[in-house]
Formats: sequence, C-alpha cells, structure tokens
Amino acid sequence: MEILRDSLGVPHVWAGSLADAVFAQGYLHATDRLWQLEMFRRVAQGRLSEFFGGQTLDADRFLRTLGLARAGRETAVSERTRALVEAYVRGVNAAVDEWRGLLPPEFVLLRATFEPWELEHSLAIEKIMAWDLSQYGVSVSLAGARAAAGDEAVLELLPRYPEWGVTILQDAPGVPPADGIAGGPAVPPEPLPPAVSADLVASARMPAAARAALEAASTVRASNSWVVGGSRTMSGRPLLANDMHLSLDHPNIWYLVGLHAPGLDVVGQSLPGAPGVIAGHTAGVAWGFTNAMVDDSDFFVEQVDPADTTRYMTPEGSEPFRVREESIRVRGRDQPVRLLVRETRHGPVMTAVDPVPGGALLSYRWGAQDPSTTFDGILAMNLANSASELIAALAHFTSPYQNVVFADTAGDFGYQLAGAVPLRRSGRPPLLPVPGWTGEHDWVGTLPYERNPRLLNPASGFIATANNRQSRDSLSLVVSPDRWEDPYRAQRITELIEARVDHDAESMRAIQLDVQSGFIARYRGRASAAFRRAGLDSLAAALEAWDGRATVESTEATLFHAWAEALRTRMRARFHMARGGSGYFPRYMVGRGLDAGGAGVDSLAALAALEVADAGDRPWGQIHLLRISHPFQDLPVIGGLLGFGRRDLPRPGDDYTVDAAAFEGSLPLFEVTSGPSQRSVTDLGDLGRGGAFILPGGQSGRPANRHSWDQLERWQRGELWRLPLDRSEVEARTISRLTLLPG
Repeated sequence: MEILRDSLGVPHVWAGSLADAVFAQGYLHATDRLWQLEMFRRVAQGRLSEFFGGQTLDADRFLRTLGLARAGRETAVSERTRALVEAYVRGVNAAVDEWRGLLPPEFVLLRATFEPWELEHSLAIEKIMAWDLSQYGVSVSLAGARAAAGDEAVLELLPRYPEWGVTILQDAPGVPPADGIAGGPAVPPEPLPPAVSADLVASARMPAAARAALEAASTVRASNSWVVGGSRTMSGRPLLANDMHLSLDHPNIWYLVGLHAPGLDVVGQSLPGAPGVIAGHTAGVAWGFTNAMVDDSDFFVEQVDPADTTRYMTPEGSEPFRVREESIRVRGRDQPVRLLVRETRHGPVMTAVDPVPGGALLSYRWGAQDPSTTFDGILAMNLANSASELIAALAHFTSPYQNVVFADTAGDFGYQLAGAVPLRRSGRPPLLPVPGWTGEHDWVGTLPYERNPRLLNPASGFIATANNRQSRDSLSLVVSPDRWEDPYRAQRITELIEARVDHDAESMRAIQLDVQSGFIARYRGRASAAFRRAGLDSLAAALEAWDGRATVESTEATLFHAWAEALRTRMRARFHMARGGSGYFPRYMVGRGLDAGGAGVDSLAALAALEVADAGDRPWGQIHLLRISHPFQDLPVIGGLLGFGRRDLPRPGDDYTVDAAAFEGSLPLFEVTSGPSQRSVTDLGDLGRGGAFILPGGQSGRPANRHSWDQLERWQRGELWRLPLDRSEVEARTISRLTLLPG
C-alpha cells in the first residue's frame, strides 16, 4: 500500500485490494484524527463522564438511554462489508500501536489512553450519522409549549412550508396524491392526553452537554446541493455542487481522501471512524447530500398499568417494561452511577421519572434503532460508475435520510431520496406525542424504495435541493409533516442557475458564496417602514437603498438583523409568553408575524426599530463572528498555547443565504457556530483532474500540526482544492510518500 500526500496533507491511497485500501484509511484516520475517533466512540457509548466527570453525567444518562451503541451492534451488513469494516478496524489499531507513545495532547491533558478500536465502534458511527437533533428537540419544544399554554399557542408555532416555496421535484400546486399513499392536507394534531404534564415533557429534554456532543458528531443538518445538466453548461457535461451545513468544530467532521484499488477509484469526504467516501465522486459518477428532513422519530405517551408499575398498556393489554441496567463510571468518583433504562415496544422511555400507577411516560421511536444496511450502501456507492449503479446502491442506504443529487460522465443527472421512510398506521408523521396504547399511530413498515421521490434528467436542466420540500403531492406528507427548511436558499439557487445556460465550475463556486438573503429581500420593506414609523428616516432610506447582500462590510445587514431579533423578542413576549407559553419561539415566527401584519405587529416593529437605532454604524463582520469549537478551547493558558479552536472570525451571510451562517444571540454579538462543513464542485467533463473540495480547518486533528488549520483561510475566501483521480495528476502534487508493508 502506498500513500501519497499533497501540500495540504490530503492523502491518496493506492492499494492492491479493497481490504488494503480501507486498512490504510483506518490507519490515516487514527494517525490524523485519533481524538475525534475517541469522542465519537464515547458519544455513541455514553462514556463522556469517564473523561469529563460529573459535568457530563446527565449527557451520559441521555446517551445510554437512547442506545446508540446497542443499535450499532445490531447493524445489518453483508459479510463482505463486515470484512471490510474489520480491515478498517485493523488499520486504526495498527496506527495506535505505532503512535502509542505520542498520543494527541487531549489524551495527555486527561492522562488517558486509547483503548483498541473494535468493529462495533465503527458500526455505531452510522447511528451518530443518523441523529437528527431537530427532530427530537422540536418535538419536545412543541410538546412543552402545548402543555404550558394549550392548543392555540402551539398551533401558532407549528412549522408550515409556504405555498410559494420551490420543490425539489419542480412540481406545481395541485398535484394529485400518489397512488396508494395515505395523505391529504395538513391537519392540526390531536390534543395531548391529559396525563401529559409540562413537568413530564421537561424531564425528556436533552441535556445541553448531550446536545453539544451529538451536534459535533451529527452529519444531518441544513445543506445545499445542486446538479446542472449539460444543456446549461459550457462543456456540455453536468456540474455538481455540494456544501453540507453542520456544527463547525475542531477537528472538522470530514476528512478528505482518495482511495484507489482494483475496481475502486473514489475521492471526497470521509467520516473518521467509518470506511469509504461518504460524498464525492468515482471515475464515472458524482454525488452530494442534503438532509431530506424525513420525520424519522415519534414520541409515544405510554400509560402505566394501574395495577402494576412494571407494566404498561398496549392494544392487547398490558406488557412488562423491558429493563436494562447501565453502569456509568464518573471521573473523580469511586463508585459507578447506576441507571435503569425502561423500554417499551416503541423504544426507550426518555422521561426521567419513575412510573406511578396509571401515570404516563414518554417513549421514543426512532428509525435508526432498526437494523440498517447503510454501510453496504456506502461501499456500493464507492464502486458505482454510472447514475443507474448509484441509484441501485442507494437502495441499501437506509439511514440517515438524504436528498442525493448525482450525475455521471454519460450526461445523466438526477435526484433520489435515500433512506427507508417509516410508514405509520395513521398515514402521516405526528408532530407531537401521541397515545401509545391505542396502536393507531404505530409504525407499520417502510415505504418501498422505488416509491421514494426520484427525478431524472428534467427538462429544466437542473435540480436543486436545500432541505426544501420534495413535492406538493401527499407523498411528501408521509415523508415529513411540514418540517422542511424555509425555501429561501432553494429559491436563490434556482434563480442563479436559471440566470444562464453557460455554467462552469467557477459559476458553481460563485453560487456557493452568494450572500443575497431571501429573508432580507422579503421583509426589507417592512423593516424600512418600521424605521420610518419610529422617525428614523435616514436609517429607513439606507435599508431601501441597500442591495440586500449580507456582506461583512454591510452595516445595513447589522441593522436589519438587529431589528429582526429585537422584534422576535417583543413578539414572543406579547403574543406567546403573555399567554403562558414556553420560551420556544423559532425565528420563522418573525416572518409569519410580519406576513399576518396588523397594528399590533406594526407597533412592535417600530419599537424594535427604536431599540436598535444605534446598531447601524457597525459592519456585519464585526458582530457576526464564527467560533470553531473544541472542548479544551477555553482552558487557561494551554487552550491558547496549543491552538484549540478558533473564534472571532468575520462571517458574511445569514440563516437564509446560500453561503449559510446561522447565528445565535443578540447585539453586541451574533455568534456563528455552524455553516458549510465542506464545499465541493465537480465537473463531470474533467474527473481525471478531480473535483474540488475544501474544509473549514484541515486534515489533522492535532492542534499544533501544520495541517490542522491550513484550509481555513482558503475556506473563508471561498477557494477550493483539487483531488485528482489520475495517478499522474496525484504524483505531480505529491510532497510526501508512505509505504505500508504487510505485517
């Protein structure tokens, strides 16, 4: 096996077999990302407290209850795939044996060692991939709002995809229901059972440490991907672009790699802990991902048997809870903490309360708890060389649920929803907890793969996805109950693609860097009117003259977003909290309130304008700052000395721009902690010279390594880095060479 690295430390592996190639990949992941492997393993197993003590104990309780590690052990893969994962595991341990005396600084600071990597640790990575934070968090937040303030308050908060929003399948309103699929218009969810109290819902909330740990390891948040057919390109061949928006941490979640062996030629983004390339291209086909926003989880209200608290009610009578005991070791404590996890036929009980006769508990049904063949799918994708072969491979990609755009060198391009979509007896996913004892909301299988939304070579000449709705037919309601992202990014990508028929790789890159905000365009007039009502005519005029681009130099972007956030705070207090609502009031509620209008909203908008009148003299790049996080970033002296993490990096864009930069907080600082975790552009007419990729960081997870941050400035500037397929092209870029010999 030979490993050739370029000047950014990106390795290309040449091996004599598939097993040797993934062995070398495991070796590379352990060499460059050992701390990341350790953290992924501890997240899956709920073992953070062994490192971090009592501050992560609640997180471990949550993670143990969720059961990621056990679900990983039950992953269903073929013998061939299992053998390849085992080869990857051997590569990880070979690197650890070689570097055992030189562990990364995180291990040194914790006085910890690295236990041998095992097959189940890699299999659990897929379950971390499948974790969709928003599905759990939004359900709990909505349930809490209803429990606190009733039906009227929660109905206002329910997500709704706007009628004007573009769809991936490019259909128009009024498409009839898909044959044989239950569906229909959105309907209000049924009332919560009386036994579900605000305290019960609160006990199911995710601890902050668990949220942070899963967010750092999750691969399924907002993203962009699009493919343009040859009718719209200069070369006459397709172009494909992808940027996946995730939590930005150090090290970056992705690792760039090229893998070459007999029958295998693939480059792109890999995930440390797992073999193969997750998104990228082979010699014949390229693909990219965005989250499909499939609702893959439900909360069930379980009724405890009034006669026996060890049992709960089902349609057939009472059944005993399945109980497992977890032992959590906590740094600094002599004795482990004991945890009893109850499970029902739906899944684990997530509420941290003991059952009482006739009482209620909340159990959690999640698609990733089922056996999965995703590793088989990834391997098949890495070996595919045409659009048809990729579509066949995606049949095995059962979780997480992804919008996949693809194109091949023959000129075919398309879209496929990948994942085994759950089917409910009730016909569509519920947004809020539903009764578990009736059976009417039980899962009854999965949608056949051939029924998943698909689009091939549309007449429009392109396909764009940005977590928007797949289509307007009733099949989309089986996929998700209006939980798609607002269509601003998808709309802007569509506009920019349709603006020309001579696209090239550079125009694809320019679209990725676009900071024209659809949200600003839609509500800038309302903002300027609010400033005029407040007597701030000069600021109103500045907003009216502004082009709506959220650049780092723009003072108008600062003014607009400061106003929008101040308005959200006032709307939450006036229209939600005053009725006893919870603190949950998502950002889309600002647009919904402005669309509804009325004197009350206009009055609040003017008051918000007065509140932020002094904000317009600060450029967006001074207050809209990126933080790339690391657990040891804030350690006194050593955190800065070793260069853990980065902060205060000016970022353009907002939640709704193609170059996405979602933020939290309010003046004087909007902190950005997520965004494009990678960018890639692939020209299907020039695969030998390779697609172009970039990460917001670097290949190495060791903070002092020269490849730890050497891609960050390029990422900030919007540059890309080629990963060739042809050996001669790789050789021309090689600056170091490593040979791995058997034994």
